[in-house]
Amino acid sequence: MEIRNLFATPLIVSQLAPDTPLVADLKQAILRRADTVPSVSHSNDGGWQSAGDFLDWSGEAGAALIDAVRQMIDQVTVVWEGGALTSDALDWHIGAWANINRRGNGNAPHVHPGAYWSGCFYVDDGGIDGRDDQGGALEFSDPRGPLPLMAAPTVKVGLPGFLTAGLGERLYPKMGMLVLFPSWLQHAVTAYHGDGTRISVAFNFSLKLG
Repeated sequence: MEIRNLFATPLIVSQLAPDTPLVADLKQAILRRADTVPSVSHSNDGGWQSAGDFLDWSGEAGAALIDAVRQMIDQVTVVWEGGALTSDALDWHIGAWANINRRGNGNAPHVHPGAYWSGCFYVDDGGIDGRDDQGGALEFSDPRGPLPLMAAPTVKVGLPGFLTAGLGERLYPKMGMLVLFPSWLQHAVTAYHGDGTRISVAFNFSLKLG
């Protein structure tokens, strides 16, 4: 029996060592910015969020992070051209912003219109460290909505990744974790119940058209 999973939705996760100097440098830059610049309000439910000008004030650490993300995205993105797939680097338009969440803060469900890849890098996980006891999860919704549950809600496909069909999947971050996903995939951040400070950098990679 051959099983093929059709129409896959990629979720790419990479883990950087938490003691990497880049992580500490990013944390300092973001906390300094939050001390002097008011928060914007987009999907955030409380907390602090910068404008999309992260690369303008985050210095060498911010540039190094986004460059690493660009390299990873270029590895997994191809173009159909002339009857063949090519892997030439694309001319991306990049927007990035920083987030700080404390107890009770989260992000409402949303997507990123106009972008192709989106993602998040966790500068400080607020003590979650991959666990599910303090909230603060990155939650992805099934893009088909409740459709897989409509005919027989209690019947499941007995293969990895199918048990949450029609529902959602939660990823609990760790410091130094990088997550990439298609920008159309609806996601949210559940309320954080810990006593620490969750700091992250989010980004969009859009294609320059015309």
